[in-house]
Amino acid sequence: MKYMAIANKTITKTNIKAFEEAREAVIKLETLARFLSPADLETLEILLDKKTINILSRSLAEAEKEKFEPIEKIL
Repeated sequence: MKYMAIANKTITKTNIKAFEEAREAVIKLETLARFLSPADLETLEILLDKKTINILSRSLAEAEKEKFEPIEKIL
């Protein structure tokens, strides 16, 4: 970690802490992955996909505003 701070002096303590937290999360995920069901893995994959999450968020917001597309238009 000292090497990162030396190589890039713009790294802040906040960035280092976020990196450490992300690293710990990856280690936990790698450990737990073998215990997850296929459905859990699929859900996790969706949650980690920013593009999909943006689409789902937009869709849910539209549903709350009752902005629905006719099924004929979708299919």
